[in-house]
Amino acid sequence: RAAAWMDRAAKRVAGGHVVPSLSEMTRQVAGHKGVAVAMFLGMTLDGIPESLVIGANVLTTEHISLSLLGGLILANLPEALSSAAGMKEQGLRVPRILVMWTSLMLMTGVGAALGTVLLADASPELFALIQGVAAGAMLTMVAETMLPEAFHKGGGVVGLSTLAGFLLAIYFNTL
Repeated sequence: RAAAWMDRAAKRVAGGHVVPSLSEMTRQVAGHKGVAVAMFLGMTLDGIPESLVIGANVLTTEHISLSLLGGLILANLPEALSSAAGMKEQGLRVPRILVMWTSLMLMTGVGAALGTVLLADASPELFALIQGVAAGAMLTMVAETMLPEAFHKGGGVVGLSTLAGFLLAIYFNTL
């Protein structure tokens, strides 16, 4: 199979088709109608452990950490905007998109409240596990979805913007 793939790839390169054209990529993306729902489910899976972390953070520090809140906003706002734009491109109507994001916002609010109630007697190890899952989910979503799309649409400035975001999160932690 590998040899057949290499043969097809060599023929495409010889024919001048090194990278798919914009029209080919647009046609491919338009053919995947489940992308909008997949984006929403990814954000939901990302948001649930994050909301538990917020609830757990309130338990351990008696307030919401500014660095945690800033990091979540810096990560989730562009992610949500990009996902909402993708949903609109996939043909979802604006009211449905708003209902989806509002329901996610309510679920994460309930998750934060449940985090404070359910994790009241939890061990520090459990807090660390939940924070690790939340951080891993966030990094996975950023690495697999946000950075490739951002680089594709924004070019080299994406790296500097990412660095600025990390520096801003570190700054929030020093306040």
